[in-house]
Amino acid sequence: MNTLDPAALAIVEALKNPALSTAQQGALLGALRACTTPEVPPRTPPRPARAVADAARGDRVSLTKTAVAALPLPAKGERLVWDTVTPQLAVRLRPSGRSYIVIVWDRLRNRKTTLTLGKCSAVTPDQARAQAQRAVGAVADGKDIRRARAVGLTVRQLLDAWQAEKGAGVRTAAELKAKALHYLGTLAERPAADITREDIGRIHSHIATKSRRRVVKGSGVAKQAVEIGDPGMPATADKWRATLAAVYTWAGKKGLVSANPCEGVPNAFDAKGAARTNYLRGDSLLKFWKALDADADADVRDALLLLLFTGQRRGNVLTMRWADVDLTACVWALDASQTKQRKAQTTPLVTQAVEILARRWQSAGTPWVFPATRAVKCEVIGAMSETRLRDAWARVCKAAGIEGLRPHDLRHTSGSWLARLGASEAVRQKALGHQTPAMAARYSHLELDPVADALQRVADAVQAEATKPVAISRRAKSA
Repeated sequence: MNTLDPAALAIVEALKNPALSTAQQGALLGALRACTTPEVPPRTPPRPARAVADAARGDRVSLTKTAVAALPLPAKGERLVWDTVTPQLAVRLRPSGRSYIVIVWDRLRNRKTTLTLGKCSAVTPDQARAQAQRAVGAVADGKDIRRARAVGLTVRQLLDAWQAEKGAGVRTAAELKAKALHYLGTLAERPAADITREDIGRIHSHIATKSRRRVVKGSGVAKQAVEIGDPGMPATADKWRATLAAVYTWAGKKGLVSANPCEGVPNAFDAKGAARTNYLRGDSLLKFWKALDADADADVRDALLLLLFTGQRRGNVLTMRWADVDLTACVWALDASQTKQRKAQTTPLVTQAVEILARRWQSAGTPWVFPATRAVKCEVIGAMSETRLRDAWARVCKAAGIEGLRPHDLRHTSGSWLARLGASEAVRQKALGHQTPAMAARYSHLELDPVADALQRVADAVQAEATKPVAISRRAKSA
């Protein structure tokens, strides 16, 4: 189909004339080009690249909890507000609420990938930035993060998120997470929603019956973890399961998981029974005291005696600092960062404890009451290691012929004797630094001992009076 206009057609017909000269043909060809060449509009200068990008990305703010909460929700549709710190992170605003998303260009697959991180009420801005940066790094490494979104968070990621939020309030959060991951093994990389009660029960049973205690021995390059003791750690198994149960409960409240696989797994350790029997008295106390007095490590002897005389936790006694001890007022002050409950605590020092501390003060050369025997990192003398205390404890218990006793049972011994001597529940709670009365109440059965002793003395006196020989009376001689 001919698409030339009439003027061009006329020029073409004229060019067919063989009588045209060369000059005439050139003039006609120039006219033909003028008729057939489209008119090009003038070019406009391009917009700066930054302006184009900003217009495409929309609003930008520094995402904080306050800023996110102040963003108005649209009546319909959705709107994105981008983070000024992490460019790929945005808050997606919908009538139903606010959520964090990551949008990354996947060069390997030549497509845009969007990953939803969670609702703004469940994820903090810092957590969202950290997840966004991990997603960007994963895409750069060639991973398809859309598959990761389909299976949800792994158990390791769940533990990381729990520690990030709870670390400030739970003093042992990092330690609990490390132990949880250690026993989980490869299950830590599985989606958290795929973990079953059977998985938890199998690991819990293995810890309770076959695992052995792991301690770190040596220093520097020679430091290594070794297993000691008999197989089976039921108390550790219960603590491991309780940690995961708490993490899953936290995740369930945030909508990250729908079920808690730790529910229904029974305890392996009789905590109540152990709390009532694991303390020193009678012959066991005499044997332990004699073996402790004969042990060659004088520093550990003092540390164990302070555990008994103060009733405090092992970690607090090992890291006791001279700056916290007032030998004149006979008190030991612990600030909130040093206690399990994150509350400041003041412990009175009995005469026996003051005598030990006064003797050690004469030769003190470090800030620690119980320093290590040698320097570690950066040539700094630290506090006595738990490994050293455990080794000495094993020697003392073996020499005393006592089995199943732990260093923490010295704290139980203090609480038990407080109850035996008639101290009230409130006094025991204050002396041992328990957070709740329920912790001090586990020694309440021993409060009957003073009553029993008094009743025994009454019974002995009544029996002695009732069974003593009758005096023979003689009549006076009559005058």
